[in-house]
Amino acid sequence: MSKELKLRIISAIILAAIVLTITWIGGQTFTLLWAVAAILILREFNRICATKISFAHNIASFIALFLIIASWLMGDRDTAFIIFGVGFVVLALWQFVFSRTIWVACGLMYATLPFFAMSDLRSDNYNGLVVILLLYFCVWGADVFAYFSGRTIGGPKLAPKISPNKTWSGFIGSLVGALFLSYLVNIKAGFEPIFAFFVIMLLAAIVSQLGDLMESSIKRKFNVKDSGSIIPGHGGVLDRVDGLVVAAVFLWLVSLYIATQQGQSNDLPTVFVNAFLRP
Repeated sequence: MSKELKLRIISAIILAAIVLTITWIGGQTFTLLWAVAAILILREFNRICATKISFAHNIASFIALFLIIASWLMGDRDTAFIIFGVGFVVLALWQFVFSRTIWVACGLMYATLPFFAMSDLRSDNYNGLVVILLLYFCVWGADVFAYFSGRTIGGPKLAPKISPNKTWSGFIGSLVGALFLSYLVNIKAGFEPIFAFFVIMLLAAIVSQLGDLMESSIKRKFNVKDSGSIIPGHGGVLDRVDGLVVAAVFLWLVSLYIATQQGQSNDLPTVFVNAFLRP
């Protein structure tokens, strides 16, 4: 085992232990965790796109994000959504008028939507804990199985122009790993596996891999290797959670859609559990 792989494994174990502990605690502690993650994601995204984001755009995006987080933490969800919507439009128009790009607005969206998703899906009940654990282990299973199956089996490249190291064998392995670990969490949580459960977890795994490729394509466009260096062996926070945050937003949007169609409350974890799990 190479030193690099050992460092990656040790860092991943420590990070997972911290995240799982805070997820178990839930409440404002969990929300603060993802508030910090959102700030770091925006910082790293703006760093990647530094050649297209001016100092003024950078500062404006952080002001918007801080206002969003502050509103959410004070329990004013509607204001947080409004600030996000207005901030996204203003930043997009401001940058497009002067430089014909909207990277700064994309960065705000990249940081804010996962914060909304994680906070909503965790809620403060058992169902919220189950949903977040399903999300974690689905994405972690996909990442781990993709890494080892890709390196062991090899074969045709998945997207050579975007991420030369990814293979189709790794992609298929990621789906197997995601479904396997999600199934274990499902059983351990006391639920019965049903067809809809496997479908939504499979889709989440695919979305997470697309999120990984999306971040890789952005880094390649701006000729950046890593989003940062805060996590030894992994790079930046965005390098570690690129698939997780996209999968979280996917499950959040699906839960919101179901809740809207059924006219249910804002308890999204219960909506998700009722739709995809059975006791």
